[in-house]
Amino acid sequence: MSEPTAEVDQDTDVPGAQALLRGLDVLLAIGTAPQPPRFRDLEKSIGIPRASLHRLLAALVSRRMVRHDPRTRTYHVGMRVLELSRRSLDQNSIIRAAKPELARVARRLQRTICVMVLDNEDVFVLDFEDADPSYGRLVRFWPRSRAIESAAGRSMLAALPKERCEAFLQDLSPTIVEKPAMDRLRADLGVAKALGYAVMTREPVSGRAGAASAILDETGYPIGALACLFETDQIPAEDLHDAGRALVEAAHRASGHIGMGYATRSVLPRPQEPVGVAVEVLATGRDFVGENPVWNPRRRRLYWVDVLAPALRWWDPARREAGRVELPRLTAGIAFDEQDRLVAAGQHGLFLLDPETGVERRLVDPEADRPDNRCNTVGVDPRGRLWVGTMAINHEIGRGSLYAVGADLAVHRHIDKVGMAKNVAFDTAGQRLYFADTANNVVLAFDFDALSGTIANRRVFLAAADIPGNPNGITVDAEDHLWVACLGGWRVCRYDPSGRLVEEVVLPVPMPTNCAFGGEDMATLYVTSTWIRLPAGLSAEAPASGQLIAVRTGTRGQPPRRFREASP
Repeated sequence: MSEPTAEVDQDTDVPGAQALLRGLDVLLAIGTAPQPPRFRDLEKSIGIPRASLHRLLAALVSRRMVRHDPRTRTYHVGMRVLELSRRSLDQNSIIRAAKPELARVARRLQRTICVMVLDNEDVFVLDFEDADPSYGRLVRFWPRSRAIESAAGRSMLAALPKERCEAFLQDLSPTIVEKPAMDRLRADLGVAKALGYAVMTREPVSGRAGAASAILDETGYPIGALACLFETDQIPAEDLHDAGRALVEAAHRASGHIGMGYATRSVLPRPQEPVGVAVEVLATGRDFVGENPVWNPRRRRLYWVDVLAPALRWWDPARREAGRVELPRLTAGIAFDEQDRLVAAGQHGLFLLDPETGVERRLVDPEADRPDNRCNTVGVDPRGRLWVGTMAINHEIGRGSLYAVGADLAVHRHIDKVGMAKNVAFDTAGQRLYFADTANNVVLAFDFDALSGTIANRRVFLAAADIPGNPNGITVDAEDHLWVACLGGWRVCRYDPSGRLVEEVVLPVPMPTNCAFGGEDMATLYVTSTWIRLPAGLSAEAPASGQLIAVRTGTRGQPPRRFREASP
């Protein structure tokens, strides 16, 4: 027997549910009132009998959906509604996908950026980010706007399939949009579709100029928009379109975050074993997606990146201090060269990066012919070559490759059509290369010729059944054992050269992303993690997610290798 469905017209009352609908009308009246209403205010605005209103209010108060203040004799939205709202926001995939982009584009444009969603014929603000963090998280309310009267709504309508957009426009009442205005609207939507963003010199509700670009789900369907609302309507067209182009880039990246975890399996249940005393959560602050930790013995610091901030992060274990440097572009991998300069890999290839200022100098782009791809995490082989994996910016599976970059910056592709490339690691003799492919849930092993830089004899070292979760970042210790950060598995695992599991370290986070040895004695395993990739509802269960974790393992790592770039 099939389950009953509730497919009804959202604008039509449901027969047999009059009491429920009246209760909802009361709740909406309280929530939308300009100030907390009294009983007589509700009686007047809703127009239902006094006795019925008393019963409905009593029922809502009993369920904590409404709160009555006896001092002022006013009614307020109850704490239960606020709790449900907070839970819904925590589980909302649009917010989770857009959050890193909100912060980034707000800083870039130095303006408040909003995530807006479509609700029937209206749009409203779901979340926002200010350019100036000193504002804190001010509570604000933006009034709803008609979709056709806002840049956010128009950007989403333009991104709809043609037949869905036309159906939306035809459903609008002729009293709302007359034919000449409708013709102009269709033309404007065509321009917005071609540009990838919509601009309006003046939005009727706010009276301000606006620009927006749609966020798309995995099927290419618009589910929200990143929007910039300017302070006035006196904004030069060049500034509007500059903002539009910045929003397109951010919305494109946010669209790639939809699905949260780029083919990651569901998170395993939290292990029953407690987190050991050798595991410490460091006070580094939360990263959206921490990645590619690298120990620098000269600076006596661990460096890593927050991919989606984007930011370069560092930890000084002696001073127990953490820091960050904001980066101009998405960056996913780092390594140091022999001159102690930082090499960064990310969008648009490889760069020399000043770790104090974030200033870049471009080196090479392994995939300049693939503008929708970016570099991911990196590793360094015993001869000082960089090994760089690439991936699609929108996380499409199978579009990545694995490259080696020599001292002369010559690029050699070794593997194509990779599911989701993570970093490589090498044994102490420099004769075996390990490579993690997260999407295909395997760690591959190859015979490696350090002199020629070639790989051969591809084989599966760890398969899905061998790994709790998905293999993400990897490193090899001084005893030739492979450590794997198990994404979704709440642990890092250690395997001997035959692939036998010899040790598991339970972590307080479900989504460790990468690992590397560091510290003065190279005996601390540092583990990065993510919180933006968490499945909905896990934030409260794993509040340490996104922070750096230190594990005293009882074994040592190999000395960090450096890129041997030819001197410029």
